[in-house]
This record gives sequence, C-alpha cells and structure tokens, in this order.
Amino acid sequence: HLLTGKRHLLVSDIPAAVSSLAQACELLSGHFGETAKECAESYFYYGKSLLELSRMESGVLGNALEGVPEGDDANSSTIEDPAMTEEEKTDVEEEVGEALEENFQTLMQKEENEAIGKMESKEETDKDEGSMDAEATGSKDVDMEGDDEEADGSQGEGMDTSTEGKESDEKKEGDEDEEPSNLQLAWEMLELAKVVYTKQVESGEGTKAYFEEKLCSTILSLGEVSIENENYSQAVEDIQSCIKKLESLPKDSRIIAEAKYQLGVAQGFNSQYDEAVESLNSAIEVIKLRTKNIKESVKSSKSPSLQKMEITELEALVPEIEEKIIDTKDMKKEAEAKTEQEAAGLSSTSGSKNVTSIAVKRKVEEEDGNNKKTMADKTAAAS
Repeated sequence: HLLTGKRHLLVSDIPAAVSSLAQACELLSGHFGETAKECAESYFYYGKSLLELSRMESGVLGNALEGVPEGDDANSSTIEDPAMTEEEKTDVEEEVGEALEENFQTLMQKEENEAIGKMESKEETDKDEGSMDAEATGSKDVDMEGDDEEADGSQGEGMDTSTEGKESDEKKEGDEDEEPSNLQLAWEMLELAKVVYTKQVESGEGTKAYFEEKLCSTILSLGEVSIENENYSQAVEDIQSCIKKLESLPKDSRIIAEAKYQLGVAQGFNSQYDEAVESLNSAIEVIKLRTKNIKESVKSSKSPSLQKMEITELEALVPEIEEKIIDTKDMKKEAEAKTEQEAAGLSSTSGSKNVTSIAVKRKVEEEDGNNKKTMADKTAAAS
C-alpha cells in the first residue's frame, strides 16, 4: 500500500494516494506500534497527500465562487424595467381593475355558499343529537376500559420512541463534532512523522544525514500546512527552523531551495515583504548554483539524460520565482498605499474637528462681544 500510494502521489492521483496511504498507516501502526520507526515514511507521505487533497478542495471551492458578485453588486440587478407608453399603462390599469372586480365577486359568492352550507349542517346535527345520546350512554363504560388500556400501551411506546430519538440525535451530533478536516489530519500525520524522525536522529541509528533530511522535509511540510491554514507566523517559524537544520547539507541541495522559496511565500503573507524578497532571491541563487554544478558534471556522467531533464526543470523554476518576487513587491506597494490612505483619512478627520472647534470658538467670542456692546449701550443710555 505504501509503494502504491507513493506512485499515485507521484502521478498526482491524490484521492487514490490518500486511500492507499491511509491503509498503509493503519496496517503498519497496528503491527509495529504508533511511534515505531517503520511508520515514519507512511505518516509523511499520508500527510503530504492529505495536504494536496486539501489544496485541491480549496481550488475547487475558489473556482466555484469565481465570478460571484460581492457586497452591493450582489443586490444590484442588470435587468431594467421595460418602458411603457401612456396608452399601454391605461390598458394595463383597466385589465387589473376588471380582474380585481371579478375576483371580488367570486369571493363574495363563495362566502355566501359557505354560510348556507353551515346552516343546513347545523339543522342535521340537531336532529341526530337525540338518537346519539341514548347509544352513547350504553357504550360509555366499555369504551372507558378500552381507552385506559390503549393509553397505557401508547404511553409506553411513546417513551421508547422518544428515548431512541434522543440517542440517535446525540449520536449524529457526536459524529459531526468528531470529523476533522483534511488539513487537520495532514497536520496530525506530519506531527507523528516529525516525532518518529526526531527519535531516529537523536538515537543515531542508520544514516544520520538521511534522517535529518527526512525530518527537515517533514518540518517544511508542516510549514506548508500552516500557510494553507493562514497561520503565517507559525509557518515562518517552522520553515526557519527547517533551514537551520539544513546547514549541514550541500549548498546546492534542492530541499534548501524549496525551503527558502516557501519561507519567502510565508513571509510575504505575513507582511514581511523585504525579508520575503530576500528569501526568494536566495532560492534562485541555490537553483542557479545547482544548475551550474550539474552542467559541469554532465560530461563525465553515465546518465546525462536524467541530469539534462533536471536542468530543464530547474531553469523553468527561476522565472516562476521571479514572478513571485514581483507579486511580493506589488503587495508591499498596496499595503503602503493603504496605510497612507488611512493616515490621510485620520488627519483630515482631526483637521475638520479643529476647524469646527475654531469656528465655534469664534462664534462664542462674537456673541460675547455683541453682549458686551449691548450692555455698554444700555449703560450709556441709563446714564
């Protein structure tokens, strides 16, 4: 199941990979134990496949919502009311008036028929009451006994039904609460892989460099989960710790380039724009160094076709990272412009308040001056 799941993941058949790797994790953990070293690889690839599945779901949701209007656009209608002439308006008004008159007459006729029917049914009821009283007196005692027995039985059945209904409702609510998302499952599986690989690195079993690289790949994947979960500060912290552990590896390792690229992405989302550009440029430098080293070794290589294929892949990555750098710089400009607009709005608001207070002050001073002038005039007149 592990090999099958890895093959499905390699060819991007993500749902099949998730299914196979889930079975592999279940079998290996059941046989060796949850934290056994044999389970680390299956945990890692199962977490990776769940991360990719979560990305697929997010992409499908994004495509489904693409083009849906937001805010006021959703309430605005593109259909305009058709223009009508005065003659058409008159015709419509006449037709509406006739329809209302017809409906009114129909309603009145219906109410009259119902009143007549009620009077007739009341007379028939009065005639039947006398005969029904005699029959009811004889069968009253028998009916009371039967009703008591039926009431006891129905009460018991009602209690059983209500109890079963409550149990089923509680069970449904519990099931809904216990279902984690694919992203949450990915984080849990990668954390398990991290625990197992950390134990292997600390114990010194096997090739230490191999397990250190596996541990770094796991931590890097945890950083990607944090990016998808929009926990950017945690992603930056995880990927930085990963890069520190990679210092012992060759400078042109692809995992170093990938880690620096993911760090740049996380820093960009975390509003660390300058640091993000620096990290992305570092990723490009690592890729160019690796490309240079591979080209030098192609001449003496026994399988130059594979190396040429890797060179093509690496050279295709550089323009994508350069485009990401441009996007990050644009994000920085937008953030700065937004900050300036907010600052300008605050200053204009405070400025208008000052002008208003000055105007009020001047008005009060003018009123005081006028009052003083009036008092002086009155005093002069009195003297």
